[in-house]
Amino acid sequence: MLNKTIESTKCFHCGDACAGEPVVFDEKSFCCKGCSSVYQILNKSNLCEYYHIHDASGVKLPELQDQQKFGFLDNATIAAAYIVFSKPNQIAVKFYLPQIHCSSCIWLLENLQKVNEGIYFSTVHFPTKEVTVYFNPDAITIRAIAELLASIGYEPYITLDDGQGAKRQDKMVSRRAMVKIGIAGFCFANIMMLSFPEYLGLETITVDGLTANLFRYVNLLLALPVLLYSGSEFFINSWFSVKQRRLNIDAPIALALAVTFGRSVYEIISGTGGGYLDSMSGIIFFMLLGRSFQTKTFADLSFNRDYKSYFPVAVCLIDKNGVESYIPVQDVQVDDTIRIRSNEVIPVDGMHLLGKGEIDYSFVTGENEPTSVAIGDLVYAGGKQLNGSIDLLVVKPFSQSNFTRLWNNDAFKKTDKNVYSFTTVISNYFSLAVLTVAFTSFAYWYPTNIANAWQAMTAVLIVACPCALLITATFTEGFVLNIFSKHGLFLKNAQVLQTIATIDQVVFDKTGTLTYPHASSVEYNGEPIAVNHLQIIASMAGQSLHPLSKAIAHKINATPRYLEHIKEVAGAGIEAWENETHYKLGSSSFVGNESAVPVASEVWISIDNKIFGKFIIQNILRAHVDRLIHELPYPVSVLSGDNNNAEHYLKQQLQRPIAYHFNQSPQAKLAYIESLQLSGKEVMMVGDGLNDAGALSKSNVGIAVVDNTIQFSPASDAIMLSDQLPLLDQYLKAAKWSKNLIKTTFVISTLYNAVGLYFSVTAQMSPLVAAILMPSSTFTIVISTMLGAALIEKFCFKNIADLKNIHQ
Repeated sequence: MLNKTIESTKCFHCGDACAGEPVVFDEKSFCCKGCSSVYQILNKSNLCEYYHIHDASGVKLPELQDQQKFGFLDNATIAAAYIVFSKPNQIAVKFYLPQIHCSSCIWLLENLQKVNEGIYFSTVHFPTKEVTVYFNPDAITIRAIAELLASIGYEPYITLDDGQGAKRQDKMVSRRAMVKIGIAGFCFANIMMLSFPEYLGLETITVDGLTANLFRYVNLLLALPVLLYSGSEFFINSWFSVKQRRLNIDAPIALALAVTFGRSVYEIISGTGGGYLDSMSGIIFFMLLGRSFQTKTFADLSFNRDYKSYFPVAVCLIDKNGVESYIPVQDVQVDDTIRIRSNEVIPVDGMHLLGKGEIDYSFVTGENEPTSVAIGDLVYAGGKQLNGSIDLLVVKPFSQSNFTRLWNNDAFKKTDKNVYSFTTVISNYFSLAVLTVAFTSFAYWYPTNIANAWQAMTAVLIVACPCALLITATFTEGFVLNIFSKHGLFLKNAQVLQTIATIDQVVFDKTGTLTYPHASSVEYNGEPIAVNHLQIIASMAGQSLHPLSKAIAHKINATPRYLEHIKEVAGAGIEAWENETHYKLGSSSFVGNESAVPVASEVWISIDNKIFGKFIIQNILRAHVDRLIHELPYPVSVLSGDNNNAEHYLKQQLQRPIAYHFNQSPQAKLAYIESLQLSGKEVMMVGDGLNDAGALSKSNVGIAVVDNTIQFSPASDAIMLSDQLPLLDQYLKAAKWSKNLIKTTFVISTLYNAVGLYFSVTAQMSPLVAAILMPSSTFTIVISTMLGAALIEKFCFKNIADLKNIHQ
């Protein structure tokens, strides 16, 4: 009975396997009523072409839809935040829809006018996953549009801070970077073209009044926007580094650019040469291109989310007459009565007044089991009400709740770590060597030829600046970052890649990271139970809101029946009387077994005061995580907000020395990371929830594990797709290889510099030599990094199936 399985079929709408008996409509099978409802809406509006554009293109819809979920959009003040255009007969509203993933999504969302005549038209901006809907306010409301989108599986993502503002700001910065690259590239190409007479030794020829000197001045005009606009960031960054009394890689580059431009201006004005404006503009162009290549992958990810991304934008207020209204969550006052509906996050601390409270605090504390609350108990912000609605009397407003105060603590804020990068360290030594050679060359020539002295010194600074090192680092890191993102790990910036290569300790959160967040195994241990009793037990479990009870009901999979005499005792268990038989389902003490020592999450069974046995519920370890833990070459720790009931299971599955720490609060996790760092460890923390935010912030590298990139994640250095977690050791290996690749290409660029230095110190550097040497160096570096990155992907990354075979 307990091991019964049901053959599954594929859902016509979303493509998922149908667990249990499928919902059938129009001779088509659906995994749930939600998917069936979406199909009916589309079929009624003649939009079933949606299913022909892309296989299994539908978005799965939650089966239980709260009719009041978007009631807050009836508040004009709140709704106004989403209006982007307004006139008497037309309003445009913009929503963020993270579910958009393919061409069929775009097609459906741009045909909303066929679903509701009040909509004029709609447009989708795929990169930002935003839809703008133009509608007649006399025919349909903003709330109705949000509900319409939710009804077809594209529920708008609306929180206090959805992260879109920061993303749009990042995109503006990215667009400015593209403009700088465009200007530098345009000017570089034209300066090169106008410098051909210099390269070919034709500068003395005059044709129709056109002289080489005229072209030189045109080149000077073209070089000004390259230096002053496109290259401005090198000078700005250098100035800030000098103010902080340290030297970053931009400082010697800025010096080289200034010297190059100064010498070029002198040669052009004095008529002694054409200068090196082509080399200067080319260097700026390639360095900006490399930096852009590093960051372009991550424009649509949020690495700096805070707790506000977790809370609703408004809350349901109940007045003295029981009438509901919605107000912004920041306006909630002490002694207000609010209503929290199923699966809503509680935004304030309050006293439980009405309803059956089952609060899930796992995202805050890491504790896997929900908390049952009785009337009069305090309920804290950050918890999620699991089923049904509850009323709360506000004790503390949003800004003063324990949750808000905790996450506003400076220790839990993500800050950029002040770490010297590998390239910065090398550039310091490299810059010192270049300056030494430059001044030595000047001292050598000064007694005999002052002109050669200045020429040699400036030529050394022009040819041997650390520009090649920067190009090496940016292109290598850009290629590797793209490889990482291709395999499901998105790094905040290139500095994180360099830091990963130094890691020597890995710390994992347990629930939701090493284990699946919403899956568990259920095993029965005890005397056999008759089928008629088992049916009653399944019905008891099915009528409970507790996740452990739900897991048991799903495991038994018996036909449910209504129980009239049933009672649930908060935090203890549930009991029922049926056919003069007394059933109990709950903790060991609840059923009368006081001597039992729990080894996991357990639910005991007694019938007429006779204990039959227990159900053992365990979190399930993610697939192939055991291989990962076994292969990691560093010490491993596991932190969990749960009790230590899972320790035996983890030791049995992972089978390697691991430091386990249970009952860990968010502060305790942070303190543990800090203690490792004080002992000299470079720590990587891998977690998934707000309870891990402090530890993620404090660690040298913090990785947030998510099921998809639009899911809420705490501020972190990297975002990893959960199904790619078993590949973590491969990312560590690839990061080390990338560091070695930078060293290798740096050696190659140094060889080019050695050739250039020969011409420089002997005062033989000409525009032709510079025009050949510098582009050749850049081209070689780019090709080398491209080939090296391809080798990293080939030898560092294997797919899950191959890893499984190797492990076996």
